[in-house]
Amino acid sequence: MSPDVDRPARSTIKLNPAQVAVLEWIQSGCPDGVYPNDSYTHRITARALASRGLVRISGHGASWRAEPTERGRVWPEPTEEDEALERSARAPKPPAVVAADEEHVGATVRAMRRVQRTGSGKSSQKPRTRQVQKQETYMRYKVVVTRVQVAERWVRATDEEDAAKKVQEEFSRPYGYFGSWKDVASEVEVVEAEQTTVIRPNLLSESGPMLLSLKDAGKALGIPYSAVYELTNRGDIEHTKIGSRKYISRESLMAFIKENTHRGYSG
Repeated sequence: MSPDVDRPARSTIKLNPAQVAVLEWIQSGCPDGVYPNDSYTHRITARALASRGLVRISGHGASWRAEPTERGRVWPEPTEEDEALERSARAPKPPAVVAADEEHVGATVRAMRRVQRTGSGKSSQKPRTRQVQKQETYMRYKVVVTRVQVAERWVRATDEEDAAKKVQEEFSRPYGYFGSWKDVASEVEVVEAEQTTVIRPNLLSESGPMLLSLKDAGKALGIPYSAVYELTNRGDIEHTKIGSRKYISRESLMAFIKENTHRGYSG
């Protein structure tokens, strides 16, 4: 395959108009007068460019500097890294091979045949139902929020250094009040994601028993047995006592859920 076929037309890194403007400003050497001195919006955008490997940032405050990387100098032109990603995307993927244990497969087939024979011989019996726990897959995302805030404060001082010192002392106090802060810029960036699995509580079967043991009631509510035991002892859930054992009716479970369901903030 010729290099022209593998070479993408543009860089694989996508930027919004604000990020393009800041990158062009950094590519031209960060000339003065383009961005206001009291604004940090372009620095926040530059940090997003650094996370994409387009610029390098050093220093803080007045010593803050930004310079483009090799990839940032030629953006939006593609680089060797973009070509590698393009070739990887176009490469044919090998078919997935699923290995199975023959002995396990044979045992599964024999078990299925036993179930079929049992079902054909007892077709008049009512089928039994099983309660299973349903699982839903969610994603957890790690989000980085960068905010720039400003606040004004009038202080009595003899000179500028004294005024700055008093403000710094106010910062050092853990419960010091500095006044109201105002957001001047903010940027949200998703940096990481991982998959999680949530196990749902067992659903109550409509054709099940009228009374549930404390263990089964805990499974239906999705809480431990010890918590159900404590709730019945405190009288939060009505229960029926048969001999030395306690049982909870379906109506009592639904009433408990309804009484303890709230919306919004509750103290």
